[in-house]
Amino acid sequence: MKISITTCSLVFCGLLGFTGCKQKTDTTPAATSPAAATSDDDGHVHADGTVHAAHGGHAAGPHDGTVVDWGGGKFHVEFTVDHDKQEGTVYILGSDEKSPVPIDAESIDLSISDPVMQVSLTAAPLDSDPAGKASRFVGTHQKLAVVQEYAGTIAGVIDGTPYSGDFKEEVHGDHGHSHGADDALVWEGEPREHAGLTIQLGHHGKHLHAGEEVEPAVSIVRNGKPVDDAKVFNALVSADGQTVLAKEVATVYEPTTDEEPAHYAQGALVIPSGTSKVILRYRIVPAGADPATFDVPVTVE
Repeated sequence: MKISITTCSLVFCGLLGFTGCKQKTDTTPAATSPAAATSDDDGHVHADGTVHAAHGGHAAGPHDGTVVDWGGGKFHVEFTVDHDKQEGTVYILGSDEKSPVPIDAESIDLSISDPVMQVSLTAAPLDSDPAGKASRFVGTHQKLAVVQEYAGTIAGVIDGTPYSGDFKEEVHGDHGHSHGADDALVWEGEPREHAGLTIQLGHHGKHLHAGEEVEPAVSIVRNGKPVDDAKVFNALVSADGQTVLAKEVATVYEPTTDEEPAHYAQGALVIPSGTSKVILRYRIVPAGADPATFDVPVTVE
């Protein structure tokens, strides 16, 4: 069944205000339909039947994005942005704020309040999503190149019920992001040397799981100092090196923090289900030097 999309007006964003999504609180009862969101909820129902989310706080999502309720916590949506690609991505999650929930929709709506923009995010199913449904939606807009913390509204329809929720990004330390103990940097093998650079290759996370994302990481140093002007791309290849499992994506340079050294990351790749070994393929284009490609085999659980 084709699903229509209802866009939430930005006026409501200004009236309701935004709160951050970093500290975990759970004070909002579930709402399964417009009728379920009453005056006892922190959420509310618009005149058009849209279930509007409350503004409870949340930890960062599984893709290190900003999470907001849909339907008082029955569903959640996670917003991420790639400024270099001018691309916004929203993931549909379950009540646990982690599990993907594929929905029967061709698109969902993203509204940003500053700079003002409205973006239609089209279905971009994960490999694990069933045919005809998607838990990931992607769209581009030139204003998404602006590096800042965004605030706005995400709206869509699930099983005939319209939902919307307001979000506000928070600073993740110089627009990078922090990682928990099981998402720490892991370097694979010895450093490589290329064009006067010392290159370390690895990924975030001590354990890589089939059906989930891996976030490759690259450290580039020249004469003991981090290099921030290279272009780094990641792809995922089968263990025999013959089949591309996840197409190449660009990474983002993350400056040194108290937690981590400077490195290139945020180019997540989905590991196909049923896979036990894969190759992380890194393509590095240093400024003023020849590009280099490195393959790193990794074990998947």
